[in-house]
Amino acid sequence: MRIPQEKRLSMYLKRMKTIEGELAERAMALYQSAFPAIERRDAAEHLRVMKKEDYHFDLIMQNEQFCGVMLYWETADFIFLEHFATLPELRGQGIGSAALSLLKAKGKPVILEIEPPADELTRRRLGFYQRNGFKVTPHRHIQAKYRPDDADLVLTVLSYPHGINEEEYRRFYRYMQREVSCAASADERST
Repeated sequence: MRIPQEKRLSMYLKRMKTIEGELAERAMALYQSAFPAIERRDAAEHLRVMKKEDYHFDLIMQNEQFCGVMLYWETADFIFLEHFATLPELRGQGIGSAALSLLKAKGKPVILEIEPPADELTRRRLGFYQRNGFKVTPHRHIQAKYRPDDADLVLTVLSYPHGINEEEYRRFYRYMQREVSCAASADERST
């Protein structure tokens, strides 16, 4: 399925508030197939974070057609793009770049994590983000855990439109620990 260039202009993000329904099921299936378990939430945790105002579980839509998912946290200071995937059959058609443009148009720095470039796939992923204006940051980074027993996962942080300095990184990391990690979920259950 190929989407012509002139049709890409009608791309938009559709925010989901539940993981029920046909579109939500397709989105969850894509999310689960695109990310290994250590890099994603389970359904119960998704329901918890979807109640947070900062969290967006957005469908990438093109002419009412589901194309992918963007799961991100939007604060007053930055956007953390936590998960981003397009349908495999639509990759290489500019859908990902067009979807990133929707986030970049919000006028806030966009921060994301990727696996360190170690093989062809991870090098291509880094190249995709760099072609879209993202800068590699020098900060050593451990992903916020989705389950208490998850192993530490070292990831590379990228940001747009510029690299983030040490103070910006610390604010981002504190936010992740407070809002994104499974520790945030445990803190909410204990109050």
